[in-house]
Amino acid sequence: MEQKSSNGWKFFALLFGALLAAVAGVYIYKQQNPDYDPWEEPWENSSSPVDLGLDKAEDEATGEADEAAAEPEQA
Repeated sequence: MEQKSSNGWKFFALLFGALLAAVAGVYIYKQQNPDYDPWEEPWENSSSPVDLGLDKAEDEATGEADEAAAEPEQA
């Protein structure tokens, strides 16, 4: 007859199996979504198809500052 205390290994086998399944799931998920960062702000995502024009605005601002600095030299 089987004793009640001999069922302890089944608990650890299930625990180990669940842990192994979780690790495999995370591995597969990372393979499918390599660049996903849930804490990244949406506007910081460089692969976004929407161009917010932030780089262009910065270039124009620096260009205007360069032009303003260049005008007194020409006069």
